[in-house]
Amino acid sequence: MTYTVEIEQSGRGGTIRYVENGEALSFDWEFAMDGADVFVPAAEQWDTFCAGRNAGWAKGRRSDILERVAAEVREQKAKCSTVTIDDTWIHFAF
Repeated sequence: MTYTVEIEQSGRGGTIRYVENGEALSFDWEFAMDGADVFVPAAEQWDTFCAGRNAGWAKGRRSDILERVAAEVREQKAKCSTVTIDDTWIHFAF
């Protein structure tokens, strides 16, 4: 399975696009006091979030996708950060 993570910045935040086999799912992000946060839906909202974005392929795969996003963002932009995946965000502490 091939995937990419694209990071776009506009001011103090932007969009992160997780693209898998030509299909995309986007998340907003912004700088925080000690790093950056990527906003993600809670586990109980994940499937509804995916359905509302024509991403049925991502239903039931929250953990897998968020781990990939976190690893790739860290590799591309925040190599020295500590990463935490919580209920509603991925936090990168610098």
